[in-house]
Parts: sequence; C-alpha cells; structure tokens
Amino acid sequence: MSHKVVAALLALAAASAEAQTSPASPPRARIRGEIVDSVRSRMLTGATVQLAATDNSGRILSTTTNLQGVFQFNDVPAGVYLAGYLHPFLDSLGVESNLLRVEVTTDDPITLNLATPSAATLIDARCGPPTPELPRGMYFGTVRTANGAPPAVPARVRAQYNSNRVTERGLERVPNVRIATSTAEGTFAVCGVPANTAITVRGFAGADSSGFVELPVPGNGLLLRDLVIGSGTRQQLRGTGTGARVTSVLTGKAALRGVARNQSGQPVNGARITLWGTGVEVISNAAGQYQFSNLPEGTYTVEARALGFQPHRAPADLLATREAVVDLTLSALVTNIDTLRVRANRAVPLEEFERRRKLGFGHFLTEDDIKKKGPTYMGDIFRGLPGVVTMPGQFGRDRVLIRSTGMTGDCAPAIFLNGLYVNIEDGDLDNIINPKDVRAIELYSRTASIPLQFQTRNGCGSAVIWTGARMDDPPVKK
Repeated sequence: MSHKVVAALLALAAASAEAQTSPASPPRARIRGEIVDSVRSRMLTGATVQLAATDNSGRILSTTTNLQGVFQFNDVPAGVYLAGYLHPFLDSLGVESNLLRVEVTTDDPITLNLATPSAATLIDARCGPPTPELPRGMYFGTVRTANGAPPAVPARVRAQYNSNRVTERGLERVPNVRIATSTAEGTFAVCGVPANTAITVRGFAGADSSGFVELPVPGNGLLLRDLVIGSGTRQQLRGTGTGARVTSVLTGKAALRGVARNQSGQPVNGARITLWGTGVEVISNAAGQYQFSNLPEGTYTVEARALGFQPHRAPADLLATREAVVDLTLSALVTNIDTLRVRANRAVPLEEFERRRKLGFGHFLTEDDIKKKGPTYMGDIFRGLPGVVTMPGQFGRDRVLIRSTGMTGDCAPAIFLNGLYVNIEDGDLDNIINPKDVRAIELYSRTASIPLQFQTRNGCGSAVIWTGARMDDPPVKK
C-alpha cells in the first residue's frame, strides 16, 4: 500500500473520530403566537412582546404584533424564558400582562397565545362578586387635570342612570346614582352600572370639575373612558340692541371645532350645537362647520340638533393648550307609522295630578292657569312660581332654576316628563319641551314635599310636566 493511500485513510479515520466526539449544535426554535383583546373582541395590534431569559437578566428578546395581532421570534436559543407583552390598552385597564413560562429544548416550533383579561374578570377584580341588588357593570378610567397631572386631592366621580320599576301606581322611572373616589394616581372604578345603557357622569376635585358627560355602557358591562377636570368662570353677557337680555355662560380658555355631517357624509347646514352646562350655542354653516372659543376646561358633552335628524351627543375633552376637534354624525329621524286608529282626542283626565293637587304639598298649574300666561317659552310658564327663579339663557329662552336656600346656589330641578325622568341638567327646558304642548305642571321646590316617585338626590326639588292634547282641542275628523 502506498504511503499516500495510508495517509488518506488515517486522515479519514481521524475526521470520523473527531465528528463522533464533538458536541451537537444547541437547539434554536421559532416561537409564534397571537394576542387577543378579550375586552373588545378583536386582535391586539402594536403590542410589544418580550422574552426574558431566566438565567440571564440582560438577555431580552422583543418583537411587535402585526395588524392581525400575530408575533414571531426566529432562532430563539435553548433556555427558559418568561413571556409577556406591553401595550397602552393594558395601561388604560390598570393591569399588567401575565407572564408565561416558555422552555426551548428542541428545534421544534412553539406556539404561544396570549390575551388580555376579559371584561367579566376585570369587573370581578375591582367590584367583587356579583350581587342581585346591583347591575353587573363598571365604569373605569382616570381623572386628570387639564394640564395632564393627577388631581391634587382624590377626585369624586358621579354616575347616574335611570331604571324602571313596576308599582301599584304603574311604571315608574327611578334615578340611580353611583359614586366612586379616585386613587392618588387618579384611577377610579364606578361599580353597579347597567350594560347597554347610557349613563351621565361628572368628575370633580376641589374647585375643578368636568361637565355632565353622557356615555354609553357597552354590552359586556365595561365602560372605559378618562375624564378631564378643569376650571371655568361664570359670566353675565349682555346682548346688543334695545331690550337686550343678559345671558349667563361658563367661560375659559379652551376651544372646540368640528363638522356636522349626515350618515352619507354630507354637511348639515343650520345644526344647533350646544355644550351641556355652559350656556353657549352656535349654528353650523353651509359646510357643516362649527366653532366655539372661550370654553371652560374639562370633559363636556357636545350635542347637535337639526330638523329631520335625531339629536347626536359626543364627549369632548377641552384643554387650554390645544383646540379640541369633534366631528358629529347625525342620523335621520325615522318616522314610525302608527298602527292604532285614533277615534277621539279628548285628553285623558289627570287623576293622579288632581289627587296630589288636593293634598296641597306642592304648587300646581292647570290648563287654564297655563293658558292665562300665554307662554312663548317654558320659562314663561314657570316665571313667578314660588321658589323659582328664571335666568336668561340663549336665543331669548330662560333657564328654570330653584332659588337658593342659602346653603346652595340656584340650581336646576329634576324634570319628569309625563311621569318619566329626563336628564336636563342646566334648566333649559325648551330643548325638549314645547310650551304649547304642556297641559299641567307640578312643582315641588322643597325637597321634603316631593312625592316618592318624583324624588331624586339632586337636592334641588322636582318639576313634573304633563303634555298632550288639551281638553278644548277640536275633535279629530273621522
């Protein structure tokens, strides 16, 4: 055998021995998964997913979920990891991601699925176990001041909604109030609000407050919405011209603008845009545009009304540092065809009204009393009643208030329309009631005299307004 052949065989044997004794390459795996937003029933996009090695605090792998909520790590070294994720939505929920243990021991791919806590889990964690007395819903958020900082003192958040109950007198509308106090960081949880219902909320801390804000609670019972509180100044503004009226408005340094459109995206000309509780109102132009200036800071409700459209409301966060923009989409007013045949229009006698009038615990206006006043606005009906003060409002209308008792300022009474509570916080009754439709009024300016079915916790009395066909209206022709 030649020396060259022997040398080649020896080299081959050495290489084979070295291959048998050298260690195998460590495994490296692919980790893939998705994150589900259990609260909003969709995938969580833009989340930062991290793998932290348990044996090396400095080794952290990161990636981001795509538009489908999917993430993937390629070529992950063998080892034990803790997996979690970061996302602003978790911050809004006031929770952190759960950590899952992941062990890479082979080259086989690993599937890792993550999810946010469900609405029911979050409600249970903050409100405790369910009780039959309260609805199973929660309003959760953070109160911050207009400069973005938490309030200097714990804030109070008040939420109100109405419910119905059946009594021997019939169906009654009952106002319900829930109040929560924020933490030092400003977070709060109002428990006991109903799902699929609009609630009216307000936050306040010290001299700062928000406006009254109407918010819908979703079907899962978890409402997430922050509140901004700020300052405002009440001013008396006098119009121009002879006999100009004085208007009371709430002012500040904030501004708001937007566009009112219909559902087809076309601008709505002549829509009345109001900001609840401020006493200000503007009209949209031909392009549907509206604009406010000198508004108070805080979260308020902006409302749009236009002929042929349903009223539309939306929250607006008003800050002095930047102009707020809220576009409003108005839905067409749906006309329902009445399936009942009206055979007479004689007004139904107000038996309960007459019964309470005989008791004499309030002040009562009959149809004749109202006709003698010849009202143009709702304030004309209430003017001169005991305990009532009418304050100038917008467009010649007056706000109906209960006169101060010395402990509180003038305030708006709770309004019941045909026995059902309606939310009119600023005393401007002309927004929803035509004085020509009013048949009778019950006024209870002293809280001690209010009948049980008309009692609320506003501490400002109640006004019960009955509308419908008048007793002397001409009969309908058959």
